[in-house]
Amino acid sequence: MKSVQLILLLILGLVGCAAEREFRAGDVVVEAPWARASAGRTATGVVYAGLSNHGAEPEQLISLSTPVADGATVHETIREGGMVSMRAVGSLELLPEKNTALEPGGLHIMLTHLSSPLVEGETFPMTLTFRRVGTVEIQVSVRGVGAMGTSGVSGASGTGDHPHGHE
Repeated sequence: MKSVQLILLLILGLVGCAAEREFRAGDVVVEAPWARASAGRTATGVVYAGLSNHGAEPEQLISLSTPVADGATVHETIREGGMVSMRAVGSLELLPEKNTALEPGGLHIMLTHLSSPLVEGETFPMTLTFRRVGTVEIQVSVRGVGAMGTSGVSGASGTGDHPHGHE
């Protein structure tokens, strides 16, 4: 009997862990948000996640904030003529019934003027504001400096090669 109880507790614990990695606001789901640990004294950081719009209407991510940085904006990686650069995206449109991956080498959230280094194993809060569904508070897990991982969107994984070490 005790072994059955132990198994049930383990299963509930795993379900709880999975649920902590998914955050919802209306029809929008933010999956598996993570950031790389800071390398040295860098004042920037990057957040990755999967975003899904399960609604019938387009949605827009219009602002981001976190107490660990003065600025948080969506950036996209541009590859032209053998050069890699980034540019800020004013707002990010989430199409109905589609997944959007924020991943290494692609779209990502750039954190500027970090208040302290991002430390592997820690988490930090972030607020995402969407035009229709409002705000969602998420917890971002910090992984190792060289982490590539997945964004949380099924089938999306990163192969980024950004030369500045923050993308």
